[in-house]
Amino acid sequence: MARSKQFDERQALVSAMLVFWEKGYEGTSINDLEQAMGLKRTSIYNAFGNKSALFERVMSCYKESVMSALFTAMDAASNIREGVRRLLNAALDIHFDEENPGGCLVVLSLMESGQHDQQSLGSMQQTIHELKNALQVRLNKAKKSGELSKHLDAGSTATTIATTMTGMMVMGKANFTRASLKKTVNQVVSLLDQGD
Repeated sequence: MARSKQFDERQALVSAMLVFWEKGYEGTSINDLEQAMGLKRTSIYNAFGNKSALFERVMSCYKESVMSALFTAMDAASNIREGVRRLLNAALDIHFDEENPGGCLVVLSLMESGQHDQQSLGSMQQTIHELKNALQVRLNKAKKSGELSKHLDAGSTATTIATTMTGMMVMGKANFTRASLKKTVNQVVSLLDQGD
């Protein structure tokens, strides 16, 4: 009979996620992970593999928790303009929440891409493309329903929103204020009126 794991795998991944988010991939040591996850390195290796493999799992955890919550906020809005506003403001809320390391785990990790192998780098790049594609799907749906102009370029607008979202995380790390970044949110939302 197989022994059951003596720890909460999801909680261990969230703990690892916060360490990678705060210290970066290169700056995170196995000792840091042991301490945060409450596990010995042999247990980490047995459950998740090496550091690179653990980071892959952390990226999936980040998408399923943090990024999923952003789109939940967007989809709960009564219209696409309010949805984009909620998405971007929710991203700012995550950055300015003192319980989070700030910034975006994906963006910060991409900025140290030289420290990653091809697999983890590919995973990060895919995550950004998924963000853009998810936005494009929602913009196209709003165009079909008549909520947005049929002349709006959904692809480039989705890229602009994704660029703004990731860029705001970098600007926040550079000590730009929430108030100044909220003005950026308003400007991006106004782009949805193009083509009217």
